[in-house]
Amino acid sequence: MTQLMRIRPFFPVILFATIVLFAGCDSGGTPGAGTLGDSTSVAFDESEALVGEDAGTYTVSLSVADAGFKEVPVSVSFNTDQSSVTRGDDISASSDTTIRFPRSATSGDERSFGIEVLDDDEFSEGTETAVFDLSIPDSVEAAVGAPSQFSLSIEDNDEAPPSFDLLADAQDLEPSSGNTDAHCLVQRSSGEVVFFNSSDGGIFSYDGGLNVERTATDLNSDIAAESNPIDRCDGVARDESDNVYFLLRSDESSSQNSHPTYVYKLASSGSASVLASEQGLKGIVHSGSTVYLTGVSFRGASGDGFYSVNDTDESQSVSTLATESALDLAYGMDIDSSGNLYAFSGGFASGDRTRKIVRLVNPSGSATIEEFADPYRDGSPLVGDSGDDIADVDVVSRDGAEFLVVYNGSFEANNGEQWASIQISDQSISLLFNRTQLVENSPAGGFVGGFTEPVAVNDNGEIFVASREAFFGGEYYIARVENVLP
Repeated sequence: MTQLMRIRPFFPVILFATIVLFAGCDSGGTPGAGTLGDSTSVAFDESEALVGEDAGTYTVSLSVADAGFKEVPVSVSFNTDQSSVTRGDDISASSDTTIRFPRSATSGDERSFGIEVLDDDEFSEGTETAVFDLSIPDSVEAAVGAPSQFSLSIEDNDEAPPSFDLLADAQDLEPSSGNTDAHCLVQRSSGEVVFFNSSDGGIFSYDGGLNVERTATDLNSDIAAESNPIDRCDGVARDESDNVYFLLRSDESSSQNSHPTYVYKLASSGSASVLASEQGLKGIVHSGSTVYLTGVSFRGASGDGFYSVNDTDESQSVSTLATESALDLAYGMDIDSSGNLYAFSGGFASGDRTRKIVRLVNPSGSATIEEFADPYRDGSPLVGDSGDDIADVDVVSRDGAEFLVVYNGSFEANNGEQWASIQISDQSISLLFNRTQLVENSPAGGFVGGFTEPVAVNDNGEIFVASREAFFGGEYYIARVENVLP
């Protein structure tokens, strides 16, 4: 009897300990009888994600809560209606996959599946989305938690294909005089392309329609010092206020060694003015409050090199920045964000300056001329000629990098004239397109480059190209080329 009394109190202690251990086996349960597994749920770990087209396989995770010592099958289905991707083309994923959480799962356990992102490079598609939904059979004592839907957005990494079209054809460019032409192209910030018409003698712009900026009569009245009709443009530039600057002259007043040239300012508002006149000016660009110029001694300039005037005063004398007798700067110019000037030194140069792109460093201070790049070096896609070399130079900024866009007028290239970019940081050269591509991919029937600065480029990557009619072919138009810059 005494032994029985000593043993009995021991049993309730053992029973209590067993109950505590049982209730603590699932971290998601609420202690107490009848609650374990009553609120089992499965949800995605995240509701959305963004990846690139080159991401490979993206892993999507699901988690269970209050597992409750039971098997939970979960269906992951591809939502066709809400998805913009195409399975098999954009992603590789099953239309319906069952993922099972076993009886041994505890709250917070994860299972996952993969979505393979397929990198197609055929065309630009924009950002596309793959949407997946969760569901659990009614026979299973579990619910779908939140988030119950997962969206994978896939950013397209394909560059848009090159685009060639006509901004304006010959009919669009024909003025009331019937004399069509377009060269010395520049684009205003508002979008219209401004140009000089050497056949008509006036300045026009085009933006869905032809507009007269300055008639030939008005232009010749503005440049009263010139007695003969203005019919030649040797350069064009624009400032941030959309004032446009032209280098204009009369062919009748020009001779082999004398090109009296006028720096003409077409104000965006107010009157036009002549800032300066000088022999042999051939390139022009604006920066700050300064108009930078290049001069060619063979055409009458005091030296081969770089000059300047301010952008306000009339009838100025040009200031000399730097000259060098070896140069031949008759082929356009532009300026980078650091204030350095770029110009092509052509076939009449001498020594190391022959057919090179040169750079004027620090033009507003101690100006120094240096070689920037040899566009025809070994390995370059550009093909040189006996004289028809680079005829236009434009600086453009793209995605944090700066490039020179050059027009190479060489007839020696297999597919005709070439347009290329030269990255300023490392002088790498990329061929953008050629004459054959321009003609074959646009409504244009032929191409002959405009006489002077036949190219305009903007930071959106659009390149405008002027063609003219000649006895050996071509027709008048302004083409627009997109999606070719690096």
